[in-house]
Amino acid sequence: MQKFIFLLLSLIVLSNCKNTNGTTVSGTVKGAQQLEGTLDETMLRQNLTLSKIKFENDGKFSINIPEGLKAGLYRIKIGAKQINLISDGTEKNVVVTADLATLEKVNYSVEGSEDTKTYINTFNEVFNQQKKIPELQKIIEDAKNPMLSMLMMMQIQAFAGPEYVDFRKKIADRMAAAYPNSSYTTDFNQIVKGLEKPAEPVASSIAVGQSAPEIALPNPSGKIMKLSDLKGKVVLLDFWASWCGPCRASNPSVVRMYNKFKGKGFEVYSVSLDKTKEAWKTAIQQDGLIWQNHVSDLKYWQSEAAGLYNVSAIPQQFLIDRNGKIASIAQPGSSIEQQIEKLVN
Repeated sequence: MQKFIFLLLSLIVLSNCKNTNGTTVSGTVKGAQQLEGTLDETMLRQNLTLSKIKFENDGKFSINIPEGLKAGLYRIKIGAKQINLISDGTEKNVVVTADLATLEKVNYSVEGSEDTKTYINTFNEVFNQQKKIPELQKIIEDAKNPMLSMLMMMQIQAFAGPEYVDFRKKIADRMAAAYPNSSYTTDFNQIVKGLEKPAEPVASSIAVGQSAPEIALPNPSGKIMKLSDLKGKVVLLDFWASWCGPCRASNPSVVRMYNKFKGKGFEVYSVSLDKTKEAWKTAIQQDGLIWQNHVSDLKYWQSEAAGLYNVSAIPQQFLIDRNGKIASIAQPGSSIEQQIEKLVN
């Protein structure tokens, strides 16, 4: 009997000791010498900091998460830049090699996380326009981890279109089957439902070719930022809000376009339909919206700017040329990137 009890206790101890090493995330980021960063879990509605990171003199770092990374989305954040990581919950040693100067192009490598490698390869194929939408759709559908499928679907703006309703629902069903009790699943379902009813086209009183009506509203610090001050640049006028799931899902695409074209005289002017300054500021920080032109009167759907532009649903984007005229109005599910490229070149 005593031997049986000892054996049972031994098995319990061994079971409790399982996975005590957790997950180690390490690597080298060139240009990050002596900087500080964080490892965050990037949930769809909020971000949670798991650990602080201190980069050594040679840019190396190493942190350990004792409980391990659960299946989810993560990032290494260094100032306004970040390295995205996707976990299926089995990773033990994740090794990152990156250059701080090229992070916005997802020009980094990751070992020890197959889902992250797939994400990097797919994103670069999207960025370099090497894959067409049907090919990307198949890659997303075939991804073993639905968490990866969800992330890629949200970051490719074309999949917000009405013709991809069934595709979005399919990914949502996979998430529900794999992670029934996850906040990722709940939040993603809300985003999918929000995309089922596409935004109505903007009223005809705002039209391509007419001068963009002036907007002069305060930024988070209270300074008035005028849309007209950006005349001479190509401007993406983006109506959004922290509480808008589809807006938050499209923000990575806006960030990518900003980083791609900012050196060619391109700016983003973001008008928030938020109700509180704290929620607005938090969303700007969480989503890495690093441009300076953020404005809001914090009047929700009574926003004066939204009324001026006849905005009845968000996200809604307008492209304004260097002469201050409306060059394009984004329709639901469409990408405005090609029009930006024509105007800046």
